[in-house]
Amino acid sequence: MRNTIIVMVVLTLGFATGYSAFSTNITLNAKGNIKEKSRIIRSWTSDSVDDFHNSQYRENIVTITFLDSTTLPSNVENSWDVSADGKGGVIAYVKMNEEDHTKYDLFIGAKNGVIANSNSSHVFYGFSNLNTIYFNNNYDTSDAINMYAMFAGGNNITELDLSTFNTRKVNNMVGIFSAWDDIKNTWGNRSIKKIIFGDDFDTSHIDNMQDMFAGQPLTSIDLSKFNTSNVTYMYHMFNGCNHLVELDLSTFDTNKVYNMREIFAGCPELKTIYVSNSFTINNVDNSINMFIGDTKLVGGNGTIYDSNHIDKEYARIDTSSTPGYFTLKQ
Repeated sequence: MRNTIIVMVVLTLGFATGYSAFSTNITLNAKGNIKEKSRIIRSWTSDSVDDFHNSQYRENIVTITFLDSTTLPSNVENSWDVSADGKGGVIAYVKMNEEDHTKYDLFIGAKNGVIANSNSSHVFYGFSNLNTIYFNNNYDTSDAINMYAMFAGGNNITELDLSTFNTRKVNNMVGIFSAWDDIKNTWGNRSIKKIIFGDDFDTSHIDNMQDMFAGQPLTSIDLSKFNTSNVTYMYHMFNGCNHLVELDLSTFDTNKVYNMREIFAGCPELKTIYVSNSFTINNVDNSINMFIGDTKLVGGNGTIYDSNHIDKEYARIDTSSTPGYFTLKQ
């Protein structure tokens, strides 16, 4: 559904002779460009236990679907008002999954689609059996500011499509995809092999990327749209990505980063890290165990992993005169 708004502007300048009233018609065509407060979903924390975040549902929901309606079907098992203002503009409900009657499908809807809360941390945190999220262009993230641990805690999602996400206002993505479960103090299900980012997935306001992808079995990841020019903290960013073979960081600017501790640690299949000359360690003062356990890592000039060089000493482009673990990508 698209909203068409006709705006009539009439301005009369009566204080100056020779000026007459004028008007103009402005037509805006966009879905979700009017930010009705009634469409904003509420916020949650890691230990929330109300609505579908209680243990019964959090551990047994297998799909989440976003809708542009609040209409409840007849076979709903449970439903909740999850609007930020508590006035019923955003409704969530669960139905029994047709293939497995011990599991549930979750639906979240608002007229013209759901608007993400400015605090969108922990929204999907700890949904251990969740395998699919259908955003359907009905989840507007353009006003979100905080996405801390948004998908963290472990799940069964293998491919996460965020191509419709607009993150231009977001300044916190710490642990957004991390499999670490803060409640159980251990790794949750580690399943995400592919994440799809769109043109509006903007990281230019992010200064902390701690644990961003930690523990996920990514086989590859396209980070070409990432802007890291303001990032200062990359602790554990790719820690435990034990299926990652190749990592292209050639668009990364790390001039402001001061912490890279264990950024690549525990990636035993990682063979190649591509960088440009903008990947610098000039300000890095903590690089403890930066490459520990990356036994298959080879630099662009053939330098192989050496357990005696696992900090920032070899965090450089590999050449004949300066051994390192990085491969230059022009």
